[in-house]
Amino acid sequence: MNIISYNIRELGRGVKWAAIRRLVKQEHVDMICIQETKRESVDKIMCQSLWGDDGVSWEMQPASNTAGGDLWCILGDFNNIRDLDERFGICQRGSGMNDIKEFNDWIEDLELVEPPWMGRQFTWFRPNGTSRRKLDRFLLSPEWLDRWPTTIQSTLPRNFSDHCPILLRSSSVDWGPKPFRVLDCWMLDKSFKDIVSNCWTSSQQSGWGGYVLKEKIKTLKQALKKWNKEHFGDTFKRVKRIEEELSKLEEETSHRQLSTQEGM
Repeated sequence: MNIISYNIRELGRGVKWAAIRRLVKQEHVDMICIQETKRESVDKIMCQSLWGDDGVSWEMQPASNTAGGDLWCILGDFNNIRDLDERFGICQRGSGMNDIKEFNDWIEDLELVEPPWMGRQFTWFRPNGTSRRKLDRFLLSPEWLDRWPTTIQSTLPRNFSDHCPILLRSSSVDWGPKPFRVLDCWMLDKSFKDIVSNCWTSSQQSGWGGYVLKEKIKTLKQALKKWNKEHFGDTFKRVKRIEEELSKLEEETSHRQLSTQEGM
């Protein structure tokens, strides 16, 4: 089971929605928990768009906690740290020794366990890079770890929020072949409909219906890949390269202050 917790800092739409869809597919997510959406309500269309599939189940919870049974998974932005090593730089957020002790006592009172971490140390970054904190985390009941003893949590690269999404991985899931992705920018290009129409009508296959459909989709997929590369360049690699460069810069500066030029 793979679960993502993400303090989104206002959901908006457009770029943020597309980024969440990519995250869900990339990490083979079974459940995503989004906080601070700044929305009074959500609907089916929104959830389907975020998930990328109309078969998604969803539920909206107000700012209150509910729990039951033996398997507990408490997650999100706790706005506190457990140790002084989980902060860097100067910040107005309160994280004194009393706050740390109260947070750890609360975790102990609930008999929760924090699974091992992988990836970068901090989950929250001040936009100018002068301060970082480990504010987001998963806390589990011992029964959860009894069922999935290899559970780990990891910090994913930061995107548009000042928080990094965090991922809880409790088991590996084989989702089969990767799905073919369609970019939003394709829909805005006038030649997109033409190439789809021309490819679909020019591809003639013989055989039973299911086989014909499979082959036509396969041909269309190859044609769109070629068209995208010629028309936009390798879009997927460009986006991935930019995200990797930003993630690398953030990782390199995680234990030092940014220079004036880097902070601009």
